[in-house]
Amino acid sequence: MTDKPHIIIFNVDQWRGDVLGHLGNQAADTPNLDQIVQSDGVSFSNAFCQNPVCTPSRCSFMTGWYPHVRGHRTMFHMLHLDRNEPNLLRILKDNGYFVWWGFRNDLIPGQQDLKEACDIKYSPSKEDLARWGHRWKPSLHASTRRWRGKPDSDNYYSFYARKLDTKGDDIYFDLDWATILGAIDFIRNYKDEKSLCMF
Repeated sequence: MTDKPHIIIFNVDQWRGDVLGHLGNQAADTPNLDQIVQSDGVSFSNAFCQNPVCTPSRCSFMTGWYPHVRGHRTMFHMLHLDRNEPNLLRILKDNGYFVWWGFRNDLIPGQQDLKEACDIKYSPSKEDLARWGHRWKPSLHASTRRWRGKPDSDNYYSFYARKLDTKGDDIYFDLDWATILGAIDFIRNYKDEKSLCMF
């Protein structure tokens, strides 16, 4: 077995930093993340974003560059593997890590081969869904009008959606949960000699 540590990178989307129970937010129900912080993780109470838009900020995180260095300033200016831009995932893969990438891309243009940056780009299969036994719940972003408040209300510009109706399920099963369950399945069955990076 390698002596390199396993790495899990949670790069959440549209999630304020204060929406965690261990940081004192009484409305946040985040027991798993709170437990990770207590036992084996790091939580920063202050952090500074390189760009208020997600893609440039991800590009900065993965390269170590400010977004303006190579023009990663909007949702449409992603990392280009063919331009030899540094990329943390590819660097880890090139240095012996097995890289598992789940959920959305928003980092590398879709027409580029992600195999240069990862060993697996995970997407839940029909078999996964059948094994887990959950039913898809509607995406809150699919129809902004369903959860957004009135234009003059306090939550019009907020992503606060209300308590989610799980319809009898133990979780609100959406693509977020599908990715987490896929990652758990992969960890349980992983037997490779390489150290693992999960993004």
